[in-house]
Amino acid sequence: MTIDQVAEFLQLHKQVVYRHVRNNNIPVSRIGSTLRFKKSVINAWLEDSALKSLRSFSGTAPEIEHSPFNVEED
Repeated sequence: MTIDQVAEFLQLHKQVVYRHVRNNNIPVSRIGSTLRFKKSVINAWLEDSALKSLRSFSGTAPEIEHSPFNVEED
């Protein structure tokens, strides 16, 4: 993905993504002067960031038995 695509995917302004790249906060590959992002790596980074955030908030990460996106009917 390009910088524009990852900014749209993350719903961030392009300059915010550049700031994360500059601070080494987001996984990125450089091809010459071009920045490239792999969607699967960005998704894994988001999940890891969310778990770290939960751990720092509660002290431990909760056990996730199923995806929060799967809705079971009663």
